Amino acid sequence: MSDDDTTRIIPRKSNNTDETRQIGGEPNNSSARDDDPHTRIYRPKASTEQLQSGISASPKANDFSAEPVVGWLVVIDGPGRGQSLKLGYGVNTIGRGPDARVSLDFGDEEISRQGHAMLTYDTKGRKFYIQHGGAANLTYLGDAPVLQPYEIKGREIIGIGNTKLTFIPFCGPDFEWED
Repeated sequence: MSDDDTTRIIPRKSNNTDETRQIGGEPNNSSARDDDPHTRIYRPKASTEQLQSGISASPKANDFSAEPVVGWLVVIDGPGRGQSLKLGYGVNTIGRGPDARVSLDFGDEEISRQGHAMLTYDTKGRKFYIQHGGAANLTYLGDAPVLQPYEIKGREIIGIGNTKLTFIPFCGPDFEWED
């Protein structure tokens, strides 16, 4: 493995040595800037193999995982019981496929791969809405099917396939992330 493929930590300059430590490797005596007393972490660039498989070495600016959380869905019954799923700004598509923003891929085959439901956070109104996602399978709020957008406030039980979720808001009338 070359130095370009290794994450390195360059510590503050000490009186004894000026080494770069490689994670999982031996000290590397490549020079760090002598005039910079701050620790730096250098991450490797994505390899050709990673790029071809769609894996990135660092998060993208539009990556959902880099966004602030606005709420959660918690699986309370069915496959995946006890798991929580993060909700972000705008429309959160729910399905079991990898393209769903909220992927419920815990083994419930009754959940549509894409577009089973949508849970939306409206930043201007600071409200959450759930609606049908357009797939053949229905979404339930309590025992009632969700056939049009419906405002939800928190602790509602949402039925998707054989899975039951509870909605936990974080943002809303009392809190919003500042720009």
